[in-house]
Amino acid sequence: MLLGTNPATTMAIYRIADSCTNSITPMSTSFILCVGYLQTLRRKAGIGTLISFTLPVALIMLAVWVLLFFA
Repeated sequence: MLLGTNPATTMAIYRIADSCTNSITPMSTSFILCVGYLQTLRRKAGIGTLISFTLPVALIMLAVWVLLFFA
C-alpha cells in the first residue's frame, strides 16, 4: 500500500505467479504422485524429468496469464 498500488492488483499478480509455479514445485503433494506415474511409463524418470516436462507448460501458462492480466 505504500507503493500506491491497489491491494486487489497485488493479489492478482501474486496469484498469477503462484499458480504457474505450483506445477513445478517439488513441495506439492501431487508432484510425487506424478513422478510415480511417470516412472510407470519411463523407468529411469525422476524429479528432473518431470520438471523438464512441466517447465515449458508453466512458462506458457505464465505468459498467457500475464497477457490476460494486462488485457
